[in-house]
Amino acid sequence: MNRRTALLAIAATLIAQPVAAQNSWQSYSDGARQSRQNGDIIPLRDIIRRLERQYGGRYVNAELFSRSGGGSEYRIEWINSEGRKVLFVVDAQSGRVIRTQGA
Repeated sequence: MNRRTALLAIAATLIAQPVAAQNSWQSYSDGARQSRQNGDIIPLRDIIRRLERQYGGRYVNAELFSRSGGGSEYRIEWINSEGRKVLFVVDAQSGRVIRTQGA
């Protein structure tokens, strides 16, 4: 294989990787959407409203994770009323705050 062919093969591999990652994220987000529609998990917007009422502050970012033992949890980045960053881990089925970090 000559150098040009090798470079083209590497470039093709690098271009294909983000597409594969995007496809896996798309299938995961489709599954999360289906879980919300089925009522298996509480929508993130409802969790955010609860946190605003209970803790004050504001939402920054969130991700939905599957737990190894089953179920799902939201990991929510938050800025509290004092301006400090807090991480909430919230059970996606019950809406209960499992733990906080940085509070």
